[in-house]
Amino acid sequence: MPTWILLTQFGSYVVLLILIGLSVWSVTIMIDRYRLFKTVKPSAEGKKQVSEASWADMETWAAKEAKLGSVPARATQAALSIGNRNPDAIDRAVRSTLTEERIRLEKGFTVLATLGSNAPFIGLFGTVLGIIEAFGKLSSQQSNTQAVIGSVSEALIATAVGLFVAIPAVVAYNVFGKAAKATLTEAEVLRDLFVARVLSERKG
Repeated sequence: MPTWILLTQFGSYVVLLILIGLSVWSVTIMIDRYRLFKTVKPSAEGKKQVSEASWADMETWAAKEAKLGSVPARATQAALSIGNRNPDAIDRAVRSTLTEERIRLEKGFTVLATLGSNAPFIGLFGTVLGIIEAFGKLSSQQSNTQAVIGSVSEALIATAVGLFVAIPAVVAYNVFGKAAKATLTEAEVLRDLFVARVLSERKG
């Protein structure tokens, strides 16, 4: 068998191994993000605490929820840390906290987006190598049609694996992206309610 056919066969196997490794990486990120978003989801009590509870009760609630990983509670803690209750200072403190939280929430998103858009092309590359291998066998062993069919089948498997990696990555990226946006939006709502309460009490 010509050397170039052996190289294409080796290349197609390498592509499959790469796709399997990327799949494991993708699943690892999905599990990590799932565990994180179970803890940072918005609290049903947040609006009530910031709008109606006493400052002491709000601090207690924020400290308790923040330890559990709640982003809105951490934003509230940042607001409470401004002792002079200056609205501009509160806004900047919360924005700074939310920037850090956004980085934490979106960790791994770039990988998921990249896999979702590029894994099919990696699989397609493996398919091209497999087709080249099949045509090479066809030209050198015209009577062995079974070997050619086997090479074509292996080539199509590469495309299937590429899609298998890409589709869950795209779904996870969209689901977790939506969850991150909802969590950060809730924190921003609590910030605005906090500032509104401070301004209201000043006027009162």
